[in-house]
Amino acid sequence: MAWFKKKENVSQNGEQQSAESAAEAAAPATTPAAAPAAAPAEAPVNAAHLTESDTERAEFEEFRRQKKVLELRRMLRTIDHTQLRQTATTADIKKLCAEAREYGFASVCVQPVYVARCRRFLDDCPQVKIACVVGFPMGENVTATKVYETKRAIADGADEIDMVICISAVKNGDYGYVKREVKKVVKAAKGSPVKVILETSLLTREEMLKAAACARDAGAAFLKTSTGFFGGGATAADVRALKDLSKGRCSVKASGGIRDADTFFAMLDAGADRIGTSAGTAIAEELESREQK
Repeated sequence: MAWFKKKENVSQNGEQQSAESAAEAAAPATTPAAAPAAAPAEAPVNAAHLTESDTERAEFEEFRRQKKVLELRRMLRTIDHTQLRQTATTADIKKLCAEAREYGFASVCVQPVYVARCRRFLDDCPQVKIACVVGFPMGENVTATKVYETKRAIADGADEIDMVICISAVKNGDYGYVKREVKKVVKAAKGSPVKVILETSLLTREEMLKAAACARDAGAAFLKTSTGFFGGGATAADVRALKDLSKGRCSVKASGGIRDADTFFAMLDAGADRIGTSAGTAIAEELESREQK
C-alpha cells in the first residue's frame, strides 16, 4: 500500500508539471534562454520512480532471504547433535555443545557420563536440550538398571531420555515386558520426553510395529528407529510406518546413517520430527550452501 501511494504521488507530480509546461508553451517567449530552462523538470520524477522500483526489488529480495533463513533454522532445529563414541573426550563434548549452540540444534545426545558436563557447557543456553541414552546400545539391561540410569541422568541435568528397548523380549514375543519397561522409564523421567529406540534393523516389520505400539501406549514421546551401532540405520519406509502407527500420539525420530542433506530431507519427507546424527555440522553447512545458490 505504501508503494502504491508513493507511485500515485509521482503520477500527480508528473501531471502538474505537464500542465505547467503547457502553460509555458502558450505564453509568449521573453528571452531565448527561457525555453531550455524547463527541460530538466522531469528528471526528478524519473529518478524518484527508479529509486522506488529499486527499493521495492530490494525489499522483496530481503523478504526471500529472511524466509530462507527461517526455514533453515526450522530444519536445523530438528537435529539431535550426537556424540556417543566410547572414545569421546571432554574436548569432543565441549565442541559438540558449542556446535549445537552455534547452529541452533534441538539437543546434544550423549552418554550418561557426560550429562553433567553438558549441563555446565550449556547452562546459559536452555534452548539446546541435553539428551541422555539409557540401556545403550544393546538394550539388554534389566529394567531396574534402566530406571536408575534414567533417574540419575535427570538428576545430572538431562532434559530428554533416549532408551533402548529389550530386544530379546521382542524376539521372545514378550511384548508385555516391553510395555511395562517403557512405562517404568517414562515414570522415572518425571515428565521429560522419552524416546524409545526400537533398533529396527534387528526386527522384522511385524516385530517393529508391535514393539512401537507398546512404546506408544506406554507413554513414549518419540518412537526412534535405531542406535546406529548395528549396521542398518533409519529408512524412509520405517519412518513412514512408525508415523502412521503413532496416530499423532507421539513423534518419530530417525537415527542411524543420516550423514548428508539428501538423507536428511528424505527422513523429514517421510515424517520424522527429529533427526539423530553425528554429522549435524556437515549437514548444516551443506544446507546453508544450498540456500545461498
